[in-house]
Amino acid sequence: MSNKPILAKFPQVDHSQASGVLADVYEDIHNTLRVPWVAFAIRVMSQFPDFIPTAWAALKPHISTRYAEDGADLVRLNSIVPGPVMPNPTPKLLAIGWKEDEIEELKTSLDLLNYGNPKYLILITAFNEAWHERDAGGRSPGKLSGREAQKIPYGMPPGVKKFHLLDPDQADERIQTILRDVRDASLHHGPASDYRVLGRWPDYLELAFKDSLQPVVLSAEYEETARRIRKIARDHVKGFDDIAGVAWRDMTDKLSAEQIAGLTGLLFLYNRFIADITIAIIRLKQAFCGADDATENKYT
Repeated sequence: MSNKPILAKFPQVDHSQASGVLADVYEDIHNTLRVPWVAFAIRVMSQFPDFIPTAWAALKPHISTRYAEDGADLVRLNSIVPGPVMPNPTPKLLAIGWKEDEIEELKTSLDLLNYGNPKYLILITAFNEAWHERDAGGRSPGKLSGREAQKIPYGMPPGVKKFHLLDPDQADERIQTILRDVRDASLHHGPASDYRVLGRWPDYLELAFKDSLQPVVLSAEYEETARRIRKIARDHVKGFDDIAGVAWRDMTDKLSAEQIAGLTGLLFLYNRFIADITIAIIRLKQAFCGADDATENKYT
């Protein structure tokens, strides 16, 4: 009989484990993107020496512009899956003893996740396109100017603190089960950072999975929405002033052939994974407040 836990944390470098240059890069990602977490994709790919610091250095000047922010906004606006209205979870949460302020705290967390996920889709798209020497910027005849070239503020929005990501290895059986279920419903390899944030509210996460995600995940409408926002991200990174990433052929002195192959697979995987999660978390906020609220940029 197996004694394996229900779920194990996928190999990665969590923020608390990062040191030296990588720790500095994590902090810079927080402050440049103005988000309270470092993406799952970044934490997993940080196991490969030099890639994240090198790719981030190339991307940072471009993803810190209003142009990049506009791209994230466009992704967000196009992340609504067509279909029936979902039930608002508020009455059920109040019925099991939640307070209004607890619901507001949860909704704020969803807003912050929805602010950051489209930015991370722009990031992973630039990394993936540059890796394969496709157009990730620098090929347009002109340069960004005016508003588009302006930098967004550096640092997280006022009052926003870094998220605490629940450790799947330390979670109880109930939370491990729901994290496994949301992972498996999308055929993913591990629970997204978003669900590690939302795992502190297992009553809500179970309800949201049942009412808002399970009915549509992997549907044709969901897949078409993901395809659409990935294309928006690909088209947008072409407008960066220079190449916003690093090509694998320029990393052969720092990475082995096996590491290059591994990163190629991860970049492909996360280009889809982050699109899936972007749609999912917008859908969770949509259930509370509708599509206009769920797709609004509330922090820039």
